[in-house]
Amino acid sequence: MSGFVEEVKSIDDCLDMASSSLGFPWEIQSRFISLDESFLTRAARDIASDEMLPPFTRSLRDGYAVRHSDTTGASPGSPVFLRLSGNVSMGCAPDFAVSREEAASILTGGMMPEGADAVIMLEDTEPSGEWIEVRASVQRGENLVFAGEEIERGEILVRRGELIDANTQGLLAAFGVSRLETIDIKIGVLSTGDEIVPVSAATLPDGSVRDVNNHVIRSLLRRYGFTSESFGIAPDGWEELESRAGEVMSKCDVALLSGGSSVGARDNTARILKSMPEPGLILHGINMSPGKPTLIGGAAADKKLVVGLPGHPLSCVVAVVFVILPVLLSLIGAKSRRVGRYSLMPLEYDVQGRTGADEFIPMALAGGTARPLTAKSGYVSAMKEADGFIRLRPDKETLRAGEAAEIWLW
Repeated sequence: MSGFVEEVKSIDDCLDMASSSLGFPWEIQSRFISLDESFLTRAARDIASDEMLPPFTRSLRDGYAVRHSDTTGASPGSPVFLRLSGNVSMGCAPDFAVSREEAASILTGGMMPEGADAVIMLEDTEPSGEWIEVRASVQRGENLVFAGEEIERGEILVRRGELIDANTQGLLAAFGVSRLETIDIKIGVLSTGDEIVPVSAATLPDGSVRDVNNHVIRSLLRRYGFTSESFGIAPDGWEELESRAGEVMSKCDVALLSGGSSVGARDNTARILKSMPEPGLILHGINMSPGKPTLIGGAAADKKLVVGLPGHPLSCVVAVVFVILPVLLSLIGAKSRRVGRYSLMPLEYDVQGRTGADEFIPMALAGGTARPLTAKSGYVSAMKEADGFIRLRPDKETLRAGEAAEIWLW
């Protein structure tokens, strides 16, 4: 337990400390899957291009492939006449060249014939038998894209740890990547608390609440490329919690324990982390609101990460987005540990905060402004209308309407 820090630190300091103490990134299991199966997974290795994109110089417009020098000075009042030398068929390499004072009919995406270095748009021409009347001049490279102009052979298409989504799937498909290696990290989620009952409970016993966090955690993980398994609910008692948490840790690389992380006499989650091999409990709280009572620990040699998450739903969401996901991205060796999109946006209303901690306030987009949403850490419905969070840095106490605020978007 040599790495334990009692004083709460900033989010970035905590992420750095966890990564250093546990020796991230880890070499982890991976598996090969088809491109169709890869949506919302994470790449296990860098994937490089083995060809150029585009693989040939092609036209960006319907028109005629020409030598740009043959169009010099052409205008509606003083056209240039070029002889039609052929037609470029789609999906085929031209079997002819364009010589001086010649033009070849070409469609958008067609392969440029040898000798041509520009495309004159169809609307700037008029066919006349075997001749083409050209009414505008073009520069070299105009209306075409050169072979390899977008991506050269050997460039990295997707980096280790990067999310495979609709954008990256299209890029991989363009290069014929039909199978790829993705991370296969095992994450287990265990809800804790005597007051927690399953979602399937038809009626709530007095003093009880349904298990919200298990579903919220797993949905957020899935959204950003990590699959997980639910291990149900464990009561607060030490022996049962120790046994159930031990089961998760034995079967998974990452154990996420929701609830039981409030600093106090019943903080058995911290006790579990303290009992682990080095470094054990690394952080007991993070300087953020909501989500301060988040715990981070693990066993470096055994490659086990354990995180204790707050029990209140909004606190749990904040901890997952700004702590758990960045920690997981560090663990798998991703280039960036950010998820979502970050921006600056004017506020619709004033935001009152307090100095000394990172604060996160749910927000909705409202006509180019960020509208703060009223929410407390125990609210379940807070995120339904939210598009993300407003982040107030520790040195910011108040932001006024119209002032630019730091925004995180889903």
